Amino acid sequence: MKKYQSKMKSMFERRARKRDFKEGDIVLRWDSIREGKGKHGKLNNLWFVPLAIVEVKGNNTFVLQNIEGIYSTYTINGIFLKNYIKY
Repeated sequence: MKKYQSKMKSMFERRARKRDFKEGDIVLRWDSIREGKGKHGKLNNLWFVPLAIVEVKGNNTFVLQNIEGIYSTYTINGIFLKNYIKY
């Protein structure tokens, strides 16, 4: 069993991406509410507009701020965020 668990752990860690966000980073947030089938159109984008990280609340939880300067009233888990790259 331990051999199987170590093999599964190594397979997971190969694909897992480490995401280190810090205050001031610009990120996109995933719209998990509309993620389900039938809740969005085929070509609709499920990433929200760029947001700035204002505060790091602990292990992989963040407080965001939009362009107008309005803070979110809740914390966001890092798995719903990705870096915003401006072209």
